[in-house]
Amino acid sequence: MSEVDVAIVGGGAAGMVAALRAARNPNLTVVVFEKSTAE
Repeated sequence: MSEVDVAIVGGGAAGMVAALRAARNPNLTVVVFEKSTAE
């Protein structure tokens, strides 16, 4: 597994804004986790 600098839990409006702001830094690796509705 790769190292991640920033992990955002939740892909709602606030999570996406946080991820976008973090992703502007080219030195950071950002991942967004969203719950799945699949069973």
